[in-house]
Amino acid sequence: MKDFLENHGLWILLAAALISAALAAASLTGFHAPENAVNVLATPFRVVGTAGAKWFNERQDRYRDVTKLIEENEALKKRVAEMEEAVRQAESDSDENRRLRQLLDLREQRRDLSDLETALITEYAVSNWTSSLTLDKGSMHGVEPGDCVMDATGAVVGVISRTGTNWSTALTLIDTDTSIGAQVFRTKELGVAKGAFALMESGEMRLDYLPADCRLLSGDLVVTSGLGGYFPSGLVIGTVKEVLRDESGSAAYAILEPKVNAADLTQVVIIKSFDIVT
Repeated sequence: MKDFLENHGLWILLAAALISAALAAASLTGFHAPENAVNVLATPFRVVGTAGAKWFNERQDRYRDVTKLIEENEALKKRVAEMEEAVRQAESDSDENRRLRQLLDLREQRRDLSDLETALITEYAVSNWTSSLTLDKGSMHGVEPGDCVMDATGAVVGVISRTGTNWSTALTLIDTDTSIGAQVFRTKELGVAKGAFALMESGEMRLDYLPADCRLLSGDLVVTSGLGGYFPSGLVIGTVKEVLRDESGSAAYAILEPKVNAADLTQVVIIKSFDIVT
C-alpha cells in the first residue's frame, strides 16, 4: 500500500476529488440514488481519499522535517568550522608565544648576539644539489650575505647567501655550499661542518678535517667554533652519528645530524651582528 501510494498518490487524490465533486453535484441537482448504493460506491473512494490525504500530509511533514534537519546540519557545520578555526588560532598563538619565550631566553643567555632579526620562511626549496630557504627580510632590514641564521633555541639553520630589498635566501646546513667552523663540545676538537651531495637526501652533513686519532663518540654535540669571526661561537650545529676514516687512514671525518630540520620551521632568527667572545 505504501509503495502504491508513493507512485500513484497524486492521481488517487485527483480521482477521489472528482468523484466527490460528482456526488456533490448530483446532490445539488436533485438526483437521488439509493443511499446504500451511493455509499457502497463511495466508500472505496473515501478510504482511498483518506489514505491519500494522510499520505500527502505525511509527505508535507517529512519535507518540513528534512528541511529542518538540513538547516540544523548546516548550522552545525558552520559552528564546527568556527570552533576548528578558533582551535587553530589558539595553537598558532601558543606556538608564537613559545617562540617568543625561546627568543627572549636566548637573548638573556647570549648577550653577545647584539642584533637579531626574526624572519618568516616564505619558501623551502630542496633538490639533489641545493637546500635553501626564502625569508621575508632583506637589505632594508639590515640583512646581509654571510649572516648566520638560527632557530629560536640558538641552533644553526644556515647562512644568508643573497639579499633583496625585502627578501633574502639562506642556504641550509645540508647545502653543498655551506661550510662552518665547528668544534666538538666534549673533546674541543676542531673541524669544518659542511654539506655533501651524498648526504643531502638523508638530511645529514659532514664534519671534516678531524685528526685520525680523534676521540669522537656517537651522540657528541657539535657547535660553532667561532674561529675567523664569521659565526658566533657555541651555537649548536648537530650531533655525531658516525666517525669514519678516509682511504689513506691519515684523517677522519664524522657524519653529523643537524639539530634543526629546516622543513619543520616557519620562522627563523637572523644574527645581523654579534660580539666576538675571546
